[in-house]
Amino acid sequence: MRASLVIPVLNEEQILRGNTETIIEYLDEALDGYEIILVENGSSDNTEKIAAQLSSQYTKVRTFSLPEPCLGEALKTGVSNAVYEKIVYYPIDLSVNLDFIESSIRLLDTNDIVVGSKRLRDAKDSRPTTRRIASKGYHQAVRLLFKTDLSDTTCVKAYKRDTAINLMNLIPTGSNVFETEVLLEAQKRSHRIAQIPVSVDDQREGRLPLRYKVAGKAQDLASLRIDVFSFSLGVVLFLVGSLWIGYLSFEKLVFNREGFLNPYSFLISMMLILFGVQGITYGLFARLFLQLRHEITVNNSHNSGNVFKEEGK
Repeated sequence: MRASLVIPVLNEEQILRGNTETIIEYLDEALDGYEIILVENGSSDNTEKIAAQLSSQYTKVRTFSLPEPCLGEALKTGVSNAVYEKIVYYPIDLSVNLDFIESSIRLLDTNDIVVGSKRLRDAKDSRPTTRRIASKGYHQAVRLLFKTDLSDTTCVKAYKRDTAINLMNLIPTGSNVFETEVLLEAQKRSHRIAQIPVSVDDQREGRLPLRYKVAGKAQDLASLRIDVFSFSLGVVLFLVGSLWIGYLSFEKLVFNREGFLNPYSFLISMMLILFGVQGITYGLFARLFLQLRHEITVNNSHNSGNVFKEEGK
């Protein structure tokens, strides 16, 4: 029962000290060994200073600081610098029940990833109604677009260290759906993933208006499936146009009618065929670009070292 707790923090000066000490009290009782990795990323308040004080005061607290706000980069920084084989990603606001930590660590004995879900039967989501609705819509979209049985991709998680590092090196950290992409990649590679219900209670207002978060996530999700969308639409248009012009030709040849039934029928059918070919071509290029994105991300992860500023112990 040893683990590294990775906690990204951004502008959390009011709750950072008290909540970190609450987590320490829990971990002292629940685990045999642990470390807490606070990854401050782009804070404009005293979060970085308080995090440094905590790492000086508590030997099991380590602090890293990043210049810009980025959840993906914060997670990757924490995971890559973790000491223990088991890693838990947990929020500093304590919005998720603390016993997820102990439960997930035990489940990592037989799984590669453990996902805390707000959407399973025994889960409890006490967030504001608008956030619950937006979350439900997002995860329904993920399930439909990617044909996955993952019920929640944006809540707490636990990973085996090597699994997390390998997966996170495949995904651009700037993505608005970084956590989702990591889990989808894990499922694609047949990693063992366990899902357990959690209780969530977060009444704080988000840093960004909900509409901006929804728009950003929707755009990034759509970009991951743009090849499928375009290719599928192109095939449909091409088939409809081909069938239409085939029917018009059949009428001309069999019934010996002069011209087509409608002077615009031939033009419309040819336009459908043309748009279909364009859609198919765009879909193939989009797939190529996604593959290039993947390869570039992997090369950057392997060849460029991240520069971290570590404070304290």
